[in-house]
Amino acid sequence: MPEPSAEPQPKRHGRFWLFAPYVLILAAFVAWSGVWWAMSTKLRSEVESRAQALRAQGYQVAWTAMKVEGWPFRFELSLTDPRLGEPSGWALAMPALKGVSAPWAPDRWTFAAADGLTLTRPGKGPLAVSGRAIRASVSGLGGSEPRLSFEGLDLSLSPAPGGQPAAFSAADRFELHLQPGPDDQAALLIRVEDAKLEPGSALSHIATTLELTWDSRLSHLSAFKGVGWANAVRAWTAAGGAMSVADGKLALGGLTLQGSGGPLTVGDDGRLRGSVGMTVSRGGGVNLGGIRLGGLNIGGLSFSGSMPLKFEDGRAAFGGFPVGAALKVY
Repeated sequence: MPEPSAEPQPKRHGRFWLFAPYVLILAAFVAWSGVWWAMSTKLRSEVESRAQALRAQGYQVAWTAMKVEGWPFRFELSLTDPRLGEPSGWALAMPALKGVSAPWAPDRWTFAAADGLTLTRPGKGPLAVSGRAIRASVSGLGGSEPRLSFEGLDLSLSPAPGGQPAAFSAADRFELHLQPGPDDQAALLIRVEDAKLEPGSALSHIATTLELTWDSRLSHLSAFKGVGWANAVRAWTAAGGAMSVADGKLALGGLTLQGSGGPLTVGDDGRLRGSVGMTVSRGGGVNLGGIRLGGLNIGGLSFSGSMPLKFEDGRAAFGGFPVGAALKVY
């Protein structure tokens, strides 16, 4: 008589699918770490290469140490004692500069100078700038559509040894934005909030604070190129580059100037030229008595209504009255 068959055993399933997701995640993590390391090495090499190319064109580019961190999902570029100077004399220096970028957008960077900076101006020397926040975002620099945004909060500006004071010694906010647009144009916006005027300046006799909004449009943006600021402005002007003011507003105590117009260009002397129509309103908080602009006593003049602000032959005139030299661009 045959032996009864053994009771069938349940089929055992392998543990492959239990561990497979973790293995795949680990493999992807190791692979991405390799990619990040390769990209960080390339970033360091590109920074060195671009710095060398700028030095060959006459720029000053230097730092004492560079680090690339931020693994695994971003790049953090840290420079110690960086300095960038261009041939005409403009220069930036700071104790430390930190930039952050995402691997999937390597052309977009956000920079911060937490310990402040020193701005060197041609003919006026160095200016120490500190604040609660000094930061900028850039992309497309060196290309046909650069984007730049700068923001400074609770700024303090003081002349460094050998330097001259700035127009204002402090500001709650300073903003500058450059955004490209269609037809080789760009929008340039400058905004200054609650700036404390430097004591002893001509404007400080009118008010103690300044508010500025300058919303303008630039043409022929692609022509703005060359070695140094002055050469870039000359190339832009030669190509027909001009600025039109969409909305300009300057508030000095109780005196407010607001207008639009243009075009404004740059003359061979490096000074602004052109005309902008301004509407002037005067409140009760401003005293113009005894103030002299360009040798003209304006204390008895009535500033109200619409007046043109003209820049011609290196001089500025407001409503037909001379007020001094035109703004020097370079």
